[in-house]
Amino acid sequence: MKRCRGEAGLTATQLAVMMPALLFWIMLIVQYGLWVHAKQVATAAAAEAVDVAQVPGSTTASAEAAARSFLSQSGNLVHITIDVTPTAEQVTVRVRGQAPQLVPGFSWTVAAVAQAPMERYIPQPAR
Repeated sequence: MKRCRGEAGLTATQLAVMMPALLFWIMLIVQYGLWVHAKQVATAAAAEAVDVAQVPGSTTASAEAAARSFLSQSGNLVHITIDVTPTAEQVTVRVRGQAPQLVPGFSWTVAAVAQAPMERYIPQPAR
């Protein structure tokens, strides 16, 4: 098969054009995986804080400290905010942060909310 003179080097040109796009898509897939992991970590940290906050006599500071301790051990979140809101009936914890940034120009924020009823002691005659 005889090649035309104008086709010389066409494969290298196509590769030079397609390779950056392929690498960008691969980086987006990895970025999505980092976001999913950060979302799961934020959800687990919120659940950890709720477990501490729903116990009678606990404080919002102790619940926030439990969430921060969990995040420092297993999280990859940055710019973390933790909001613990106890009421007489239930406690709500909101955890927000940003997933690691692999792809420039993309900021992936994660948020998790956990709620649980407040534990309280009810004497036997009142049950």
